[in-house]
Amino acid sequence: MEIRLNSSGLEDIEGLTVEYPYVLHRVDLRAVKIPWHWHEEVEFIYVREGSMRLQTAGKAWSFRKGEGFFINTNVLCSMDCEEPCLVDSHLLHKTFLGGHFKSIFETKYLDPVLKNRNLEILELRGDSERQQKLLARLREAARLQNEENTEFQTRNLFSEIWLLLLDEIAVLEYERPAVDSVHQERLQAMLAFIGQNYQRKLSLDEIAASAHVGRRECLRCFRNCMQKTPFEYLLEYRVEMSKKLLKNSRLSVMEAAAQAGFSSAAYYGKIFRRLCGMTPGEYRRQSKMR
Repeated sequence: MEIRLNSSGLEDIEGLTVEYPYVLHRVDLRAVKIPWHWHEEVEFIYVREGSMRLQTAGKAWSFRKGEGFFINTNVLCSMDCEEPCLVDSHLLHKTFLGGHFKSIFETKYLDPVLKNRNLEILELRGDSERQQKLLARLREAARLQNEENTEFQTRNLFSEIWLLLLDEIAVLEYERPAVDSVHQERLQAMLAFIGQNYQRKLSLDEIAASAHVGRRECLRCFRNCMQKTPFEYLLEYRVEMSKKLLKNSRLSVMEAAAQAGFSSAAYYGKIFRRLCGMTPGEYRRQSKMR
């Protein structure tokens, strides 16, 4: 599976359609690191094997085999493996359960979760009978996708999952500190700007201006939310874009580096090795073998 981000940083969900706004992705996190992104769809993750790390703006979690979590709409996050890891990612648009605009399903059952900005991530560790039921239904939903004509069963199953989610939120009396929406919106604006302009030389002033903030606030926002500087993120983003070119095109390493925004092939090779533990040529050879 390849993660595809559009120029605004939003993930283009492969396989999800207007006719059927649900999809299951089985993701091998050894083969793909899920970069910083966000999407309108909600997501349920179930860890089938190994362990993984989830990071949002300002917090990180670890999840092991048999555990999972819920990600609310438009939450900025990234994922990678701590050890060889296979996960089921269930992605669904609100219309999958809510039907038409402003239906009672949307206003009574979906909106209390989707509009709760205190709720970014809900951990599902299996610590209660309710969580165990929810995780079991996620496993059942994944199994259903191996069969034909299971659209109704899948929707019914996620209706049950959603009711369990609502009960879990109520029981936990979810009172985490409110997400700093201003910082997240600023960060999303700057990440979108980088995604649209990474191929050219960028200055800190330009990145800051894209969110209508000064240089100091730009640096503070990146450090507080992502524990890195804007230029560290920019280099990582350029490397990720170059990896797609190395894997899916016949461009030379030098051409891939240039298209990803690196002015020097030697510098590109140095950064690539530091971030990926191998040279661009070694990565290309390995990706062709998968």
